Amino acid sequence: MGYRVEVQVREVRGKCTMGYRPGDAFVVEKFYIKDAEKGVCIHALAAMLTLLSPFLKGVPAAALGVGKERNINYAWCPEPRNARNVQGEG
Repeated sequence: MGYRVEVQVREVRGKCTMGYRPGDAFVVEKFYIKDAEKGVCIHALAAMLTLLSPFLKGVPAAALGVGKERNINYAWCPEPRNARNVQGEG
């Protein structure tokens, strides 16, 4: 049995290569990315994988020690073009 996970963009700092903006979303279900019309870059996927695997099996964020709310957590996309902005240099 697989769970359905909705991934929603909360904030974009710098520039998202794929063009995602706050509020954009896609679904991951049974280990397949669905409804990602813009695609998903490898950087964002890497940031989400450690959360997606347990979430797709029904493990809540609190049980992983990564969130207070059962079904919500945040991942930061390590887009290399934005590294200067993240470090406060840009």
